Amino acid sequence: MRHILAGLLLLMLALPARAEVPLSGTFTATAACPAYQSINRQTNPGAVTTEPGTGYELLAGNKVAPSHYWITIPGAEPERRWVAVDCGTTDGQDRIAAPAAAPAPAYRGTQYILAVNWQPAFCETAPGKPECRNQRSDSFEATNFTLHGLWPQPRDNDYCNVPARQRLASEDGDWHDLPELRLSPGLRRDLDQAMPGTQSGLDRHEWTKHGTCYGTPAEEYYADALDLMLALNTSDVAELFAGNIGRRITLAQLRQAFDDAFGPGAGERVTMDCAPDGNRTIITELTIGLTGDITGPEDFATLIAAASPTAGGCKSGMVDPAGLR
Repeated sequence: MRHILAGLLLLMLALPARAEVPLSGTFTATAACPAYQSINRQTNPGAVTTEPGTGYELLAGNKVAPSHYWITIPGAEPERRWVAVDCGTTDGQDRIAAPAAAPAPAYRGTQYILAVNWQPAFCETAPGKPECRNQRSDSFEATNFTLHGLWPQPRDNDYCNVPARQRLASEDGDWHDLPELRLSPGLRRDLDQAMPGTQSGLDRHEWTKHGTCYGTPAEEYYADALDLMLALNTSDVAELFAGNIGRRITLAQLRQAFDDAFGPGAGERVTMDCAPDGNRTIITELTIGLTGDITGPEDFATLIAAASPTAGGCKSGMVDPAGLR
């Protein structure tokens, strides 16, 4: 469930004040306006502008009373951009549903781990991967987190009812030998962007190892994972990384960004992983604890709060720029 409707008043109480707000509907441009990759830095790869009279898929607002909308501009690279709200009109569906008061989670502890990569750093550790061969500074993965996987817990909860031959292919890295996933065209498009590793068959591996234990078909498993990625990539956490490319950030800064975006204590549910790269230490991955039912991007703060605190991992690392060193 990626697009949901109306109820802003209760939303103000349900979401942290600085978290971006997932929306749905269509944004129709009334003027030619710059389409930014980052609002704060006003970066606009390709000098993309909206075309008056054109409708664009509406994804999110930058806050409850937004100054900018996040929209999809086909053909742009990356195609998801921020535009000022006074640059156009919406179709009346640009509201997010106020969630009902959720009961206390029945699951005790951490139910899922969301693992996300900083793709340029991952590629320093695996330069031969197909997804690492043509990195560009204006690509989606250069300034956004990418999906590694959504892992039901505990750690040994994997390969549920998977035939022995498929398990062996997954464990041996022969991921293209695994069955192709039947996903809807829209979900496939979004997954290929959020998970560059699909070029290596990572989607098949993650489904085989972890998704088979999620309890839903692959379509719903990856739709839920992409909902979580939307919440993360439209937050202050993504801005922290995108605004510090080529510089070092600390675990304390990361955890504070999570607290600011998703509520006090959220940062304690996050581990930062780093790897040595010559004379540098680079941040390769974040793992985020979650507990509860995943029904949309607006659940992210509640899911984090219900999980157990975790060790922080490395104390600091560099945010690697795109391109192999």
